[in-house]
Amino acid sequence: MPFISRGWVLIFLSVVLVLLTCLQARGSILTRGIQLVDQSRGYSVFVLRAVSELAGLALAATITLTWERVKWAMVCRARSSITFLDFLTLDEGTGTLALLDLAAGRTGPSFRTRLWSTGRLLSTIAIPVTGILIMSQVDIQIAFSEESSQAPYMGYDLQPMNSSMATEYLGFSDLILTANPSSFLHNPSRSIDLSPRGEQAALCRLNAGSQGSESECHRSYFIAGESLFTMPDLLNDPSFPKAEIIYASNRRGFLLDFDTGDSSTKFDPINECRTYSSRFWGSQAGAVRLCVGSSGLNELQARLVSCPGSIAALKQCQNDTSWHNNVDWTVKMSAYFRHASVAYSRSNGTIVWHSFTDEPATPLNITPADVLKTYDTLLFDTTTLSLNATGLSFNDGSNLPPFSGSSFAAYLWMSEPVFSGQNATNPATLNGVFSGLQSLLAIPLYLCQNGIARRLLPVAVDSKSASDNSQFQTLISMLSPLPERTSPASFAYYRYQVLASTPTLIAYIVLSGLAILCCCVAHILIGLTATASERSGRRISPDLSRFPALDLFAHCTIEDES
Repeated sequence: MPFISRGWVLIFLSVVLVLLTCLQARGSILTRGIQLVDQSRGYSVFVLRAVSELAGLALAATITLTWERVKWAMVCRARSSITFLDFLTLDEGTGTLALLDLAAGRTGPSFRTRLWSTGRLLSTIAIPVTGILIMSQVDIQIAFSEESSQAPYMGYDLQPMNSSMATEYLGFSDLILTANPSSFLHNPSRSIDLSPRGEQAALCRLNAGSQGSESECHRSYFIAGESLFTMPDLLNDPSFPKAEIIYASNRRGFLLDFDTGDSSTKFDPINECRTYSSRFWGSQAGAVRLCVGSSGLNELQARLVSCPGSIAALKQCQNDTSWHNNVDWTVKMSAYFRHASVAYSRSNGTIVWHSFTDEPATPLNITPADVLKTYDTLLFDTTTLSLNATGLSFNDGSNLPPFSGSSFAAYLWMSEPVFSGQNATNPATLNGVFSGLQSLLAIPLYLCQNGIARRLLPVAVDSKSASDNSQFQTLISMLSPLPERTSPASFAYYRYQVLASTPTLIAYIVLSGLAILCCCVAHILIGLTATASERSGRRISPDLSRFPALDLFAHCTIEDES
């Protein structure tokens, strides 16, 4: 029967399109490898929307044809004819408002008529509901295809800090430290801000113990490391020029959680505190007091105090210790190791994507002594100096060089002045000072990695020239050894993929599958009935056209039941 054949064709088409919609919704499987779609968020969503709309059209046609078959099966029954209201209920020309009236009207329709009307309404609603479900919770994610023909490459993970590494930065420590230290943790080439948007917008307040709460200043960062430090060889590799991404899988980095510290914390003034200042012609240019203490295996608390201008003008920041207990900023840091897959832009080195592995974070053992030892090396601990008639000098009486020590201490002193009322109410200053104090704890962790200089020298110097230069080889031999390469990395191509949430996808499959299943059952029952009728010499359904109104006038006679 051609009418039934069209029905099964539509059912098959609906099943295929629903399956294609599900495949596209689970990672853009249909369009994978098509560059025009892969590299466009808009096209990725457009394809899913187009396929789901086609599935909806096929499902709507299937349901409409099924109801038409049911209607004529009821009309051509051998035992009794269908009532006119039932015919109207099953007819394609009866609109939604009429079906609502037949289903919920107070008088007139029989229970069977109401049942048919309810079924028609539910099948009508099912079509837009499936479209809404599949598009209700759609996420556009970035995915990567690694270059399989590339030779295996292993990069460097971040290691526990080695404070003795700070000596390798002597001579250019100011260049590293004064390069906007308050934004050290916000550099997209090395770290990722994991703080929720609400916490990022919250103000960090002075003295959390009295004026604010610790939750107001919670910040969380994942430091994956710059590609220059972790994958230096790949930066100069010209292979696969069309690959936009350097993809590092299972990269170990630092997970750092920051909160406002306890302003009442007591620090050991000898072992946990240092006074740092810059010297110009033997005179101090202000000073800052940095205290770092431990509150757990992987937890540090730090305090930063600035020497008041009135004391600095008298060059007494070193001898006058009254300012050490002034109003101050405190921060608490918890440090962990965490593994993640990280994608770096090959063009500018920024981190464009990351995904944590299932491996849980492990505490990172860090001590206040390591942090202070690093700054003692980089900033020159002024607690080892004494004051004489001509200014500061070494304890043995010898004079300091004209420009001695790092200028970073002066930078901190000028950028973190005495906390006036203006600074206490300025959001930019509040968050800036807190970010700077966070960075003071994070910088030693990141910079004091074994073999940093050994990794960078081959990138900066021609390898052949370096191998022929004995002095250069002597310099390399004095540097800290390279750590083990444990982080796989490769060139990769990025693509965008559409990912619908699992609950909505399941609901879409259940609703669409239920509608198709009902249509299948109806066609099977009608087909079996038609076959039995033909064997007995009767036809259950006339030859129908594609015009329901014409079929009504050609094959039906409305009779008065009375």
